[in-house]
Amino acid sequence: MLNRALFGLGLLSASALTPLFADETTSFCASEWPNDADMRDYCVDEQRSAAHQFGQKSGSIRDACADEWLPDYEMALYCYNEQSAARNRLASDSTDEVTSHCQSEWGSDHEMVEYCINEQRSARDRLADYPDSLVSSCRQEWGQDYEMVEYCAQGN
Repeated sequence: MLNRALFGLGLLSASALTPLFADETTSFCASEWPNDADMRDYCVDEQRSAAHQFGQKSGSIRDACADEWLPDYEMALYCYNEQSAARNRLASDSTDEVTSHCQSEWGSDHEMVEYCINEQRSARDRLADYPDSLVSSCRQEWGQDYEMVEYCAQGN
């Protein structure tokens, strides 16, 4: 835990981190592959490569992914890459009431914000197939949660 915190703050050099990383990675890979030495070795190599790449990252996405996934550096790196890509796509997207709803629902989880926006906008578009009075009635109950408005309209 201490090595993760120090690593996250960038306070350890690569050479100082190596013994701590090696112990953590060896334990992680041993638990993943207890009966397969070849896979353990492969796991250590992959984790080492991912740790090097992950160590080059910084910012709040990196910190959140480290908190969620370490000592699995491959998953932490995957998390960082996916969250960063979703954040970039969101930055180029238009902002509407759905965006606000999803951001308040999911905060800094950019992948979930993006997923929420796509689902909510699709549901909003499908609401055109229902009578306005029904949609209006359901919106009074569910506000801008268009998936729930649609679910409400389907039940009536």
